[in-house]
Amino acid sequence: MTDRLGGYWLGARLDGGGHVIVREAYDESGTRHALGVPCLPDAEARARLATAASAAGRVRSLSVAGLTEACLDGEPPYLVGEYIPGPTLRQVVDRHGPYTGDALYRLATAVATALAAAHEAGAVHGSLTPDKVILGTEGPRLVGLGWCLPREPAVPAADVHAWGRLLIFAAYGPDERSGHGERLDRPLRGLVAAALQRDPERRPSAHQLLLSLLDAPQSQQGRLLPPEPVSDPPLGVRAETVYARLSPAEQGLVPDVFLRLVDLDSDGSDIIVTASRTDLVAGRATDEVTSIDGVLEAYGKAGLLTEGDGSPAITYAALLRAWPRLHEWLDGERDGLAVHRELARAARRWEAGGRREAALFRGEPLDRALAWAASGRRRVTLSAGEQTFLDAGLARVRRRSRRRWTVMAGLLSVVVLLALWQRGAADGRLDQAMAKVAASRAEALRLADPVTARKLSLAAWRLAPIPEARRALTSADPAVDVFADPYAGPRSLHAISDDGSRLAALDEGTLRVYDIPSRRLLARTAGPVQTVRAMAWSPDGHTLALVGVDRSYLWDTTSGDGVGPPFGRGLGAPGEQSAWFSPGGGLLFAAARLSGERWAWDLRARRAAFVGEYAVVGPGDGVALVFAGNRSELRRPSRASRAPWLDRMPWEYTTFAPDGERVAIAEESGIQIYGLDGVPTRSTRLRPSPGHLRFSPDGRLLISTDSDRVRVWRLDDGTGTPVADRAVPTAGVDRAAQATITGDGRRLRVLAGHGIVLTIDLAPGPVPRDHAAYICSRYGALSPQEWSRHLPELPHRDTC
Repeated sequence: MTDRLGGYWLGARLDGGGHVIVREAYDESGTRHALGVPCLPDAEARARLATAASAAGRVRSLSVAGLTEACLDGEPPYLVGEYIPGPTLRQVVDRHGPYTGDALYRLATAVATALAAAHEAGAVHGSLTPDKVILGTEGPRLVGLGWCLPREPAVPAADVHAWGRLLIFAAYGPDERSGHGERLDRPLRGLVAAALQRDPERRPSAHQLLLSLLDAPQSQQGRLLPPEPVSDPPLGVRAETVYARLSPAEQGLVPDVFLRLVDLDSDGSDIIVTASRTDLVAGRATDEVTSIDGVLEAYGKAGLLTEGDGSPAITYAALLRAWPRLHEWLDGERDGLAVHRELARAARRWEAGGRREAALFRGEPLDRALAWAASGRRRVTLSAGEQTFLDAGLARVRRRSRRRWTVMAGLLSVVVLLALWQRGAADGRLDQAMAKVAASRAEALRLADPVTARKLSLAAWRLAPIPEARRALTSADPAVDVFADPYAGPRSLHAISDDGSRLAALDEGTLRVYDIPSRRLLARTAGPVQTVRAMAWSPDGHTLALVGVDRSYLWDTTSGDGVGPPFGRGLGAPGEQSAWFSPGGGLLFAAARLSGERWAWDLRARRAAFVGEYAVVGPGDGVALVFAGNRSELRRPSRASRAPWLDRMPWEYTTFAPDGERVAIAEESGIQIYGLDGVPTRSTRLRPSPGHLRFSPDGRLLISTDSDRVRVWRLDDGTGTPVADRAVPTAGVDRAAQATITGDGRRLRVLAGHGIVLTIDLAPGPVPRDHAAYICSRYGALSPQEWSRHLPELPHRDTC
């Protein structure tokens, strides 16, 4: 098998054989998958597996590892599914012994749930064994559904029989002898016996098994978890862990080592290559040689580099996409990899041949190498031998280097609609039909663009006053305005200032700052060369912090200058990445939640702060809560006191009130506000409790956001009255929406997904008597351009 298949980069083999070779795989974004290559002897087998995979793709259950892609027409054929970290049931029983008691019920219920969901969707597993059940961190998961063909056509009754065999294995172990005593109690023993009936017609269905199990109290004791913590980090996390343990000198040479182990094929795609240790250290100083040896040893012990015949190589091509830091290095150096490879080989030949003048670069090869060395490289450093080779060639040729730059929409047929329109249908059926269309489109737009949605609902009402148009016209929505980054793309980053007046956007290497109320572009500059992971505004709204992969940057958006020099650290690990300033503006924090990487930087002292600690800082940076279990502390400049009440509290969902004497914490049971002594200040909790919290500047309101919703409660009335609750465009599963209160305290601005900023009125006026007149006076009608975009089937009408 090659290093790539389709759009997936392959890692380690996961299975021990059989008719499907299963590999760990990563897509271009670095997401982890399981990829299987089945053995299909003929076209009939391929067609049967395609049918089975199609049925498996329809299964929707948390107990089943989903099948996400089936590509069976190519060669080799392959299937892609969810990667579930954890040991198989066989591995758990082999290592820890058989299950007993309630654990058997929880296992039986989980597998029966998976089979019932599969059978309901028309899918059959056909090869259920202890190797096909993984004990993950969320409970047992059925894997391999739709991946292989059984020897005989599979039927649901065969899966039920396999379920019974599975329970026998779980209760007795590999030998399955009953001499160890009865380990299944009477109700479960009866279900297993029924499942193992010789006559398939007499076996219960998976759904019947599940209903019987759910009646048993033992099945309701929570999820069955692995007997020990699951330690199966993705390749990128493994590589980043090794990187973090290296010395600064070794870290500085990691890009050199790994980029010299990557080349480009004839199509310009990344491929892994070998390089001898001699090549890696040629022309290096002694201290650099020592550091390179340290890098090779560390990544070799981690299994990420493999050395054969003295030539290191990257073990798995998947690392090129799984490790964000390496992916970033490759993106910055890809165009120059071939140039550097040519230069390195020529420099070695020149040195080995006694530095003969005839072996020096000249003409175009020299120009190309000089141009790359001068401005085309980001992470690769020239060895002393390579630099000497270039200097010698330049001195010999004495010519100027030449540089090269490279620089319809609609639910109804347009034809039919126009024909009806031209005939002037007197019964108004066309207007009614288009009114329904306009009302439907208004509702679809309302989440992300409430202003255009209102204009569309008005157009629907003017076309025909039907019930659908009335509902759209009178729909209550606290969002009264919207601004969207006009350059937003799938990889854009955004941040909103604390007063809600400014939006920072990073799109395709360009930083822009907008004034949200006026929609004016205030500033623009080039972003850092390296990828930016997260951005944050300083409390005064003047400075933007940019956290990259390796380093961080500050940009004074009011100075007219560009981004400042790099400092401190970056975020190399994947996952939910965020950055924020302390309330006083003296500290910059950054975190990657998936890996647990987190740091704080003292901007005044220019050094790390809260090293190895999880801290939440209060107003003026004068107080901090440090979360360390029962050793947690409350710190002030003059003293520190113990705060054991913070044990098990989530630091990432904690925020100080403006008075610095209270904190709000979003716990699983709801949001509570505590004094700094740990005493709750509210008799009841605020619910639901989605996560990220923020007080209004005056402390009278509390805002809560997650990836797709914002909620606001009033605190000064003593009851926690809800003020606003609205869905927002999703910001992604790994990024929460950001919400701020405007300076006058009357409006909430929410930065959601795709660079969309919604303005929500926190003090709405009375309901308008005439909704159509209200929309006309406040927003106006659809412009001709808006009409053609949203109602292209009809000529423009002025609806106000």
